[in-house]
Amino acid sequence: MGTTVSAVARSALPPDTLLTTLPRGVWFSAVGEPLTASELDEAHAYVSALGLTDIAVESIGTWQEAKRIANANDWLRAWWNTEHSEERRLLAAASARYGTETVMHRLTQIMEGGADLFLGPAAVAATRAGVADSALARSAAGAVSQSLHQFALADLNGESSEHFFAVKFRLFLAGRWPLSIDANSFYIF
Repeated sequence: MGTTVSAVARSALPPDTLLTTLPRGVWFSAVGEPLTASELDEAHAYVSALGLTDIAVESIGTWQEAKRIANANDWLRAWWNTEHSEERRLLAAASARYGTETVMHRLTQIMEGGADLFLGPAAVAATRAGVADSALARSAAGAVSQSLHQFALADLNGESSEHFFAVKFRLFLAGRWPLSIDANSFYIF
């Protein structure tokens, strides 16, 4: 019959341009290379924004080493809990502002578009390094897809470019694969 108060209070969701603005040729293009000074700065900014102290940044040189670290069970639970809590907070805030169905539709579109964007470059980068492991390429593509999801949530909420989801996504944009954090190190391939 009438419009609800909560529907009136919601702002219109801004147009989605995220996928159309992402570059095509950068994904996994720098894996295995030494980290640049700016990438080290971004990595330190990421762990600092997470509230983690005394965490070193460690560059990973091979796909085999990346696989070992990605599959390790000694990752820091506080890192995962912080990211997971922030995802929930951002999703709740965006849903309150735009409506859950609208936000979920937007995130679904982004994730589906990202899947097409990331798997090919991951497979190509692995193959160029002599690695024929489709599961590892899917894992790499899934990691950047998850980071895109997190970045999209931060973006929907108007978070700054220094938000840790934005910083982590910039590492992927630099051609890297941020792998994991354990009690001592943040590993980046």
